[in-house]
Amino acid sequence: MRRLSAWLTPFVVPLLFVLAVSAAATPTPTRKLKHASGPIVTLAMDGARVVYSTQGNRVYVWNIRTGATSRVRDSSSSTYPIVQEVAIAGTRVAWITRDVAGNSQDTNEDLYTASLNGGTKLLAHAFRYWDFTENHYPLWRGDWIGGLVGSGRVLVVSRWTTTPNDDTGAETISNARLSLVSPGGGRLHLLLAGEQSIVSRSADAGRVAVLRPDESVGIYSAAGVLLRQIEPSSAQEISMGGGHLVVLTKTKTLEVYDVKTGALTHSWPFTIKGRLQPGYFRAYGRLALFSVGHSSRNLRIVDLRTGRGIALPSIVRSAWSDASVGPLGVVYAVSNGKAYGGHIPSGTLVFLSTSRVLADISRGHL
Repeated sequence: MRRLSAWLTPFVVPLLFVLAVSAAATPTPTRKLKHASGPIVTLAMDGARVVYSTQGNRVYVWNIRTGATSRVRDSSSSTYPIVQEVAIAGTRVAWITRDVAGNSQDTNEDLYTASLNGGTKLLAHAFRYWDFTENHYPLWRGDWIGGLVGSGRVLVVSRWTTTPNDDTGAETISNARLSLVSPGGGRLHLLLAGEQSIVSRSADAGRVAVLRPDESVGIYSAAGVLLRQIEPSSAQEISMGGGHLVVLTKTKTLEVYDVKTGALTHSWPFTIKGRLQPGYFRAYGRLALFSVGHSSRNLRIVDLRTGRGIALPSIVRSAWSDASVGPLGVVYAVSNGKAYGGHIPSGTLVFLSTSRVLADISRGHL
């Protein structure tokens, strides 16, 4: 019981081979910019592709290597509903819209999926509202959709229901499940049920990392099989990528675990000025990033092999996740004109390669 509100033909085959070789041979830039149609709300990365939503509630996919951009969601409204979560797995994209009404906090959520070839489908809907306990304390009653993550061929999402409990003064969790968005994109396939299935936080190499209500971490296969259970000292945020599970603890430590063995390989304490922003923690390979501050935030990037890090000052003002890290490097959104390398217009995506970030960390400055 826990509150989760904060929470092909002979001719085609050779052609495909040539295209694959050509794509693989395309070099990764050390730094690249993408100017969007407006302020960027949220983003996610899978390989060379970045999916992002704009303040106009459109969804795009940007290929860092080729520079190509595809629009996968248009919007008849520039205001609501807001696209607050996005995920990408290869050429498949998913997003969650949320619409919150007034003081009642009536919330409607919808889960959609699409491919870069077109064809958007609505997969799930949820509704919840504030219900008041006998002591007039507001608690959530209704359904949730969250924890949308993707990588490679895997797109997963968590769903659950909360009911106010007057005896405990908390919310009772029920109907919790972890679901796979089917490769065809037409339905959700149940992988796991129960509280241990929520909330999915990261996907990589066909595996899904779930941060459970008891703060343990379950690593599951795309078939819902538990591959590893890890119990960090405490867990505020988690992220998995490049063979590592990284835990941002409540005591301001980065704990790095080997995904295959579950062994703790590094533990890096850090000191910060300002409040850690929930939902921004991302890690892959040697790099981890998290956001600090409130109205004018700093993005901290840490080398998980050495524990050293750098900060990108005052780069974001979005209310949702607007930075990510993957095998190629780091991408983040600029919303106030300041960024790595000088002034950049608001509504810009900035990509920095892993090699460039590591070199700057070793020098101790940008």
